[in-house]
Amino acid sequence: MDAPDIVAPQLAAPADLVLRRVTPADVPALTRLLHDAYADLAAEGLNFTGATQDDVTTASRSLGVGASWVLVDPAGRLRGTVTATSPPGRGIRSLTDLALEPDRVWLNQLAVHPDVRNHGLGARLWRTVRDWSLAHGARSVGLDTAEQAGGLRHLYHRWGFVEMDTVQWPGKTYRSVVMVHDLVRARGDRR
Repeated sequence: MDAPDIVAPQLAAPADLVLRRVTPADVPALTRLLHDAYADLAAEGLNFTGATQDDVTTASRSLGVGASWVLVDPAGRLRGTVTATSPPGRGIRSLTDLALEPDRVWLNQLAVHPDVRNHGLGARLWRTVRDWSLAHGARSVGLDTAEQAGGLRHLYHRWGFVEMDTVQWPGKTYRSVVMVHDLVRARGDRR
């Protein structure tokens, strides 16, 4: 007996997605998006906070911290998110002097749902953070990610981030690479 044809859900083209700020009503769906987006990293043994955080943590990391955005498809599903924390959070400031630099925004919780990856959504979210940071007088953007997250590190390198430090977050199974993107130097580079 032949297996039935499995029809993948129709993906919305990136132009069909609406970029908007995160609202408190988004928190439960945003938590699910983060769990889905970070599941592959969790399966590799990397205990990223986003892979298991609860709604209270999602709200504290997404609301009132600078700016957070979501990409929403025509059906109302959250397909991507990113947060620009300004100033960087206390945790990262306690781990690296790079987070103490004046006029530096911290990129957090960049996530794209696995079903819509490789459509330029991560780059769209990065451009949103970059443009917001420039509009708010930032001179650079920092981030941290697991040393073992080679795909993410490669992506951030392509966007112009440079590795500057390593840190160990309490309770994490991995060391994190701290990366910085100089907005002033790269102003003419519209990656």
